[in-house]
Amino acid sequence: MQTVRELLQFASARLGASDTPRLDAEVLLAAVLGTDRSRLYAHPEMAAPQGSSADFLRLLNNRGNGFPVAYLTGEKEFRSITFRVNRHTLIPRPETELVVEAALERIPAQYRSRVLDLGTGSGAIAVAVASERPDCAVTAVDLSIDALAVARENAATNHVANISFEQSDWFGSLHNRRFDAIICNPPYVRYPDTGLPPEEIRYEPRLALDGGHDGTACIRIVIASGLRHINPGGFIIIEHAHNQGGFVREQFRTNHYRNITTSLDHAGHERYTRAFRA
Repeated sequence: MQTVRELLQFASARLGASDTPRLDAEVLLAAVLGTDRSRLYAHPEMAAPQGSSADFLRLLNNRGNGFPVAYLTGEKEFRSITFRVNRHTLIPRPETELVVEAALERIPAQYRSRVLDLGTGSGAIAVAVASERPDCAVTAVDLSIDALAVARENAATNHVANISFEQSDWFGSLHNRRFDAIICNPPYVRYPDTGLPPEEIRYEPRLALDGGHDGTACIRIVIASGLRHINPGGFIIIEHAHNQGGFVREQFRTNHYRNITTSLDHAGHERYTRAFRA
């Protein structure tokens, strides 16, 4: 039987095309062994159980073909919460954690704010906000029934009860309901000319990525329809591509929002814009 050290050395070399071969190898091996990475560090001479090497090799082959690590393990951490993910849901990104943080700055604690997560996917935004603002009433909507099933499971697994989940094509099923805060990470990738390496989006659901020929189709809909669903003094915050900030600000101005501000991600790129209703 091979040791942890031997398996990781082999895997790191096998995944040389990855940006993070050692990290990928550690995460995948920990998943196969049902442990965490700290135990791998502490016990590098530990022998892998019978059969685990074959399971590990299968994951390595899939990862080598560009399959995302999160889909291989079935989970992804977001704001220190573990979320189940699968090919029906977008994998939560670190940039979206900044969107949640910015929203929480404007959602008071110990106040029953009404919050909408528009296009919830795995439920990462909704569950994070609801867990950190337990007095809020969070509504999470998505067009995909399969994604909503994952989101409901994530809320239940993390014992977050102050969320209601609904199927809706953007605001379509919400009628005249209004919210104090709307948070949205819409599809904003250009299709078919994405400009992205194929491996970055090949396995994720197109419904969660496809923003039309210029990447702004869904952004236009959300901004144009959003104002009537925001309570006076409330806000909407939208994540967008690094080169869409100017367009998003102009759309907010055209639709009579106020106090429009765009913020940067950790790489210094414009990543999300917030606007208020008067």
